[in-house]
Amino acid sequence: MENAEKQKILEEMRTILALERNYLAEERTALAEFRTGLTLVLISVPATTVVAFAFAFSTLMREKFFLLDVANYVAFAILAAWGIRMSFRSQQKLNKIEDKKRMLQNHKVTLIKSARSVDDLLGKFIVLEEEKGR
Repeated sequence: MENAEKQKILEEMRTILALERNYLAEERTALAEFRTGLTLVLISVPATTVVAFAFAFSTLMREKFFLLDVANYVAFAILAAWGIRMSFRSQQKLNKIEDKKRMLQNHKVTLIKSARSVDDLLGKFIVLEEEKGR
């Protein structure tokens, strides 16, 4: 009977650790998306300047130059707006993942405290929120 209870607790711990690993992977993905969004925003301004400078020395007629210049600004403004959207969306994902990780940590602490043998085995490796402040 006691062996079955220990097996159940170990199964729950494996599940919790697998979920935590998945949340860490999701967090890395969201951070990469955030970096990509920032990169799009930061690159769009110099790229607009470089393209406009290249158009200034082209041999096109003045009317076409104006249309190309407007198209250049619009294209890079859309790119910058898309980068801002990516950054904000990934920030929201990061907040949700943080909440899930906090909930998982609370469940892990509850599970460890519920079984004395698991507490003896893993209690030293799990950092509780109260101990972080010290």
